[in-house]
Amino acid sequence: MSASHAAEWKIDPTIRFRAGYNDNLRMSTNDKISSAEATLSPGTVFSVKTPASGASGTIAFDFTRFEDNSDLDSDNARIELNSFHKSERSLAGLDAAFIRDTTLDTQLESTGLAFDRVNRQRRSVSPNWSYMITERTRLSANYRYSDVEYLNADERGFVDFTLNSAQASVSHVVNERSTASGTLSATRSDNSNDNESTNINLQAGTTYRFSETLSGSLFAGVRYTEVRAPADSPIIVRSGNRIISIIPRVEKLSNDEWGSTFSASVTKTYLRGEAGLTASRDISNDFNGEPIEVLRVSLDSLYRFSETLTAALNLQFYRSKSSSGESGSLDRDYYQIEPRFIWKLKKFWSLSGSYRYREQTFDDIRDSAKQNAAYLTLTYHWPRIAVSR
Repeated sequence: MSASHAAEWKIDPTIRFRAGYNDNLRMSTNDKISSAEATLSPGTVFSVKTPASGASGTIAFDFTRFEDNSDLDSDNARIELNSFHKSERSLAGLDAAFIRDTTLDTQLESTGLAFDRVNRQRRSVSPNWSYMITERTRLSANYRYSDVEYLNADERGFVDFTLNSAQASVSHVVNERSTASGTLSATRSDNSNDNESTNINLQAGTTYRFSETLSGSLFAGVRYTEVRAPADSPIIVRSGNRIISIIPRVEKLSNDEWGSTFSASVTKTYLRGEAGLTASRDISNDFNGEPIEVLRVSLDSLYRFSETLTAALNLQFYRSKSSSGESGSLDRDYYQIEPRFIWKLKKFWSLSGSYRYREQTFDDIRDSAKQNAAYLTLTYHWPRIAVSR
């Protein structure tokens, strides 16, 4: 095979063992469950690439066991594949994923909402395409279909849903320091209670490099959100994180709402570390397919004491608000503080430790949900396996 058509394979396997203690596994205001826990996580990242095409992906598993409550044990999996094919001016790709996880941690990251620990499966496929109109101007488009299924959710208020999302954007390199871009996106969600929502978002902005060590971005826009639900569809009434009742809707729901969106970031690189501040407000459909307006603010900092020892700090604040126009029981604030360290023990071994504090406060009740968790993680990185043929 000629060098111009040669394919290069890379495989990077890892295995992690994490042990720790969590004093409120379900982020509950009452009936708190605390337990020691352990997780074994084998996985690998792989890629194959030729001059004109390529693919990369992740295969990872998490086997988690709890000392005091085996009902919460979970076997999670993540399989992701990203592929591309390029020509002189265009790049086409296809991404696919299957993810089995638990709701609490992943939905907190997406929406700032916490409702119990329930297993779920997510399947998605996303074709994408980009085209270089000129040397400085790029046109991009993508579509994503997602299907989310909750497993053994019983009467916990979780509803299966699907998402259809499309996005088109154009970006232009203004000069060596700045790039301007505009994006039009639309998302349609449908859940098994026959609730439907549509969110359309138009946003524009710029990224700018102030210096070799300081960069930032600012994007702002407007959204239109539409929610529809038929009469007799169930209404889930909550107080905090608890379900009070499930009642039939008396009349159909029809709600239209306009709002603003934005995203901003600043990143600073130092000789021994880096720090970044991000803030955004947009719509998330990750909980039951319902449109939730989420304001996020996050601060990440990292400092390298030496080649082997690194410390990091993550601070997060979320403000979540329902956009369905019918209930304030989803309106709440979420806070997280997580300091951690990473210590490279040997060439292929590393040890990391973290402490995490979480708190969720609610608009409809005075109580709050708090969680303290501490973990130690031992990781072994196998030497990279690389093959050219």
